[in-house]
Amino acid sequence: MDLPIDVADCLQRWRRGDESAAEELIRHLHPIIARIVRTNLPRRDNEEDIVQEILMKTFSRLHQYKGDAPLSHWVSRLALTTCMDRLRAQKIRPEVRWSDLTTEETEVFETAWLGGKTGDGTGAIHARDLVEKLLSTLEPMDRSLILQADLEGHSLEEISGRTGWGISKIKMRLFRVRAQLRKTMQRLEETK
Repeated sequence: MDLPIDVADCLQRWRRGDESAAEELIRHLHPIIARIVRTNLPRRDNEEDIVQEILMKTFSRLHQYKGDAPLSHWVSRLALTTCMDRLRAQKIRPEVRWSDLTTEETEVFETAWLGGKTGDGTGAIHARDLVEKLLSTLEPMDRSLILQADLEGHSLEEISGRTGWGISKIKMRLFRVRAQLRKTMQRLEETK
């Protein structure tokens, strides 16, 4: 297990040209960035490629870091913005149709949505795919909010720190996004 690093000291050493400080910062920031990328991974993109891109952006913009918030928050915001930009660039299709679902996803939908329970362990894989399709109908920032709040269990304060939004704005967006997901599920049920 890695010991916590003194981020301020590493930044000072890095600014003086110390390569080992840069390596320490990368080891410290990589898991934070990887978690955000994994959560907000744009379709068809390689996770490690995006992580590397974010690390390069981090070091190219590190001179802009003022130190008024923890470095991990600053980097998290950069990582989230990069993922959101990638998602926007892919022009995600705005809806999921019944015909878009595989046979397994259809069974998961019918079991979970209509029956209120899930099947065996293999159903979990298909359920994840179904959730991915449903989440892909959301705007990138809304998708990120739902993932952070409902799937990762982050508090509103943590989300506020990452996004820079007020808690009331986050609550309102979450309320609207959840309603949108319910409508999508109901439309799927109606088109069956």
